[in-house]
Amino acid sequence: MSERPVEVWRLPEEERRAGRRAVAWTVGPGGELAVLLVPEEYAAPAGSWASVRLPFDGEVLVAPGTAGERRVPLGRVPEPPDHLALLPGGRVLLAGARAEQQGGEWLPNGSGYGPDGTPGPELALGDDIRVLVTGRDGRIWMAYGDEGIYGDHPLSCSGLRAVDTRGRSVWSPDRAGLPGHPLEGLAGATEGPRAWLAWYPGSSGSYLTRVDPADGTQFTVPCPVRLPVGFAIRGREGVFLSRDGELSRQLLVGKTWKRTGRSTPDLPGEPDRERAFGRDGVLWFRRGGSWYRVSV
Repeated sequence: MSERPVEVWRLPEEERRAGRRAVAWTVGPGGELAVLLVPEEYAAPAGSWASVRLPFDGEVLVAPGTAGERRVPLGRVPEPPDHLALLPGGRVLLAGARAEQQGGEWLPNGSGYGPDGTPGPELALGDDIRVLVTGRDGRIWMAYGDEGIYGDHPLSCSGLRAVDTRGRSVWSPDRAGLPGHPLEGLAGATEGPRAWLAWYPGSSGSYLTRVDPADGTQFTVPCPVRLPVGFAIRGREGVFLSRDGELSRQLLVGKTWKRTGRSTPDLPGEPDRERAFGRDGVLWFRRGGSWYRVSV
């Protein structure tokens, strides 16, 4: 593999000294790195499901880019910050992975916030969200886990789903076009207006499904890495990150991926084994307090 990952941002030392820690992160559709910083006082006990005590105060730092650094203050956030995403117009989305019921009705598990942190609409996004990535048009693409898929939430049962910024379903998969029913979501990426979702069924193997939001058409191929943390695709080329830190370059020939290179970069810090984000052929991932990017 010819290109090594490049460090693009690290948590400033002054944030560490102030007792603030990064509890969630994402990359926006335009390649904007965003990190949710929360004061240490909201840290949850070890082994807790939620990473912070609820409700919590925090701040989303959108790292320097073409528009410069900006910060979105958040106050009294009611849901666990399992997923962070950026929406058009400088808005922020926070979502809890699980949804709760009250009197048989599913409660919202996502909240939108304006560029100044003003609370916006609450959204019901489905239960057991394993993957959440937003597109340029504001669509929210998700892949669910088995407890959601085989539970009662109407959004989760299809395994893969897209909703708009008001939580209305705008896409679900054509079951006949899938090699099996999704059992677990793995990772997500975007390539221009199109979205890619990695998932595996109850049988062997894992798959990549590409969706064109213009007409909802889908294209599914086997995934060359069984359990990718994240991946990025541009045209017929892709780069995949495995849980052990290996980067694998692949070329799509027909419906088969051919490996063209692999490496395990020697980088400091513990790897984030939960997620990485692919945007237009660039893969973003975290190691310790630093964030890196590598192109296909």
